[in-house]
Amino acid sequence: ARKTNHTEEACDRYIKAYKKVQKLSEKMEPAEIARTLEMGVSLVKEYLSLITEDVN
Repeated sequence: ARKTNHTEEACDRYIKAYKKVQKLSEKMEPAEIARTLEMGVSLVKEYLSLITEDVN
C-alpha cells in the first residue's frame, strides 16, 4: 500500500475486484462483467489487461 500511495483498504478492494473479474472472465464478456460488478467497462478491461500480463 505504501508503494502505491493507497490505503490498505483500497488495495484490498482492488485485489478483490481483480479476483472477481478474473473468475467471471472465464464465462463472461467485459460488458457483462461490468454490469455484474457495477463497474465501468473500461475498468474491467484494465483488470483484464493486468490478468493477461500476469499469465504471460
